[in-house]
Amino acid sequence: MLHRLLIILSALPIILALCNCAAPRGTAEGPVILDIGHCVGAGGAVSPRAVNGQRVRELDWWYRYVYYTKQVIEQAGYKVLVTNRGERPETEPLRQWADRAEVQHQDEPDTGQRYPSDYFPDRVAGGMISADYAIGRRASCAVFLHHNSARGWRRRGASPSLIICNRYNGRNLASCLAGTLNREVLNHGMPNSGRECGISVRYVDATRAAGWMNACDDAGIPAAVVEAAFLNNRNHVSYLTRDATARRYAEAVGRGIVDYLRRYGNEPRHYRADTDCPDEGSFGYAAESRGLDVPGAENLWED
Repeated sequence: MLHRLLIILSALPIILALCNCAAPRGTAEGPVILDIGHCVGAGGAVSPRAVNGQRVRELDWWYRYVYYTKQVIEQAGYKVLVTNRGERPETEPLRQWADRAEVQHQDEPDTGQRYPSDYFPDRVAGGMISADYAIGRRASCAVFLHHNSARGWRRRGASPSLIICNRYNGRNLASCLAGTLNREVLNHGMPNSGRECGISVRYVDATRAAGWMNACDDAGIPAAVVEAAFLNNRNHVSYLTRDATARRYAEAVGRGIVDYLRRYGNEPRHYRADTDCPDEGSFGYAAESRGLDVPGAENLWED
């Protein structure tokens, strides 16, 4: 009897580990995921007018310059995968830029729809495929590349540049990204009237971007959204349309990620304890999200 009890006790850690591995967990050795926001056919924000003879669309800009972000991180010794939830571009120069950065296309643009995560079904968001890709690759961190915008032209003064992050694992990543952009870009070639890049922690799934960042958080993956450039700020657009400064911006994002990996990459991570119960802020838990018309929502948890 004692022998059987000892066998059960010795096997208990393995049993518990197996019960808590419904989704892959991020690791310090995992690749950095750079996700180009939006997709072909839904290219995101665009500058209202041309500056330096160009208008900037966030999808196109990041296809062109993500290579330089990736290069900085790889030169520091880290593995990088660039992804996009949509289909591979068929027109030039987008196709050429995508090939240069070796973008992994998921061919599931899911534009205008919200979907549950394959790993955490109570997490629902548009673009969830990108978060699931990061989870499946056990990413060391995931950075979603965007630009911000508002209606019409703003003045040439300050715009609310922002890094959005997940609540448990993303704060240090956001701090490193914001710090590097403040030191190298904002008010250092990209005028912003002295206003620095802010940090916004999101955790209610109904809040923009929070659903898929929470899925990363559940899997122990630090995640952040870069929204530091405003496409309706003439000064920002002018900076982004000059090749030398555009590369500087993209490289600064890469240096922010490298700074995070060197300083915090091996720190303990938060993992969601119970993947079978809705987390605070998740679909079916947050009152703000219950009214969403989401495919498969009837199968999700409710409190």
